[in-house]
Amino acid sequence: MNADRAAVTVYWRPGCPYCSRLLGDLDRIGLPLRKVDIWADPAAAATVRSIANGNETVPTVVVGGTAMVNPRAADVLDAARRHTPELLTGLDAASTATLAKGPWHAGLGLGLLAAAVWFALAEADPTTSYHLAPAVVAAVWPLGRRRRAGGSLPVGTAFVTALGGAVLAAAGTLLLEVRGALAGPALFGITPLTEAFLSVGLGFLAGTGLALLGRRRTSPA
Repeated sequence: MNADRAAVTVYWRPGCPYCSRLLGDLDRIGLPLRKVDIWADPAAAATVRSIANGNETVPTVVVGGTAMVNPRAADVLDAARRHTPELLTGLDAASTATLAKGPWHAGLGLGLLAAAVWFALAEADPTTSYHLAPAVVAAVWPLGRRRRAGGSLPVGTAFVTALGGAVLAAAGTLLLEVRGALAGPALFGITPLTEAFLSVGLGFLAGTGLALLGRRRTSPA
C-alpha cells in the first residue's frame, strides 16, 4: 500500500526511544504507516501540539481520525481493527502474535529491582520480616509483560512468565536464607523460610491471574 494511502499516521522525532520502539513494533507486523518527523515539518509539530495539550509529545498516532499520545503498538493495532480494518489484510501473523505477548524480558528489570530492594532491606535488618516481598518479586515480571503487551497475555505466556518471576523470588529467598537474613518472625507459627516460599506461591498465582485479567475464555492461547 502506498504510504499516502495509509490511514495510520505516526508523528515522531529523531532520538526518541519511544518512537523507535513503537515504529519497530508496527513495522515488524507490516501495518501500513505514514511517518511524519515533527522536527522536519512545522505543520506536523503544530498538529501534535493541538492533540497533546500544547506539548510536542511523541509518538502521537492518528488512526482513522482517532488520536493517541504515546500509545503501545497493541493500542494502535486495536484502533486499526475498529476504524480501518482493511489495513489489517496481509499482516504478518507471527509478528502480530508476538506483539500480543510482549517481549519476554518486559518486567524482568522491575522484578530484579524489587528483589534487590528486598535483599538490601533484609541484609540491613535480618530480624525484620517482609512477609509479602517474595510475592511482589514473583508478580512483577508477568505484570510488566502485560503492561508492555497492552492487555491480557495469552494463557501459556502468562503462566511461563509468572513461573519465571517465582523462580526469581525463590532464588532470592534461598540466598537470604543461606546468609541468615530471614530471621524475623513469621505468621501462623511457621518458619520464616516456609512463609517466604508460601509468599512466592502467592505471587505466582497473583501474577498469573492479573496477567490474564480481562481475557475472554474464547480467546486463543
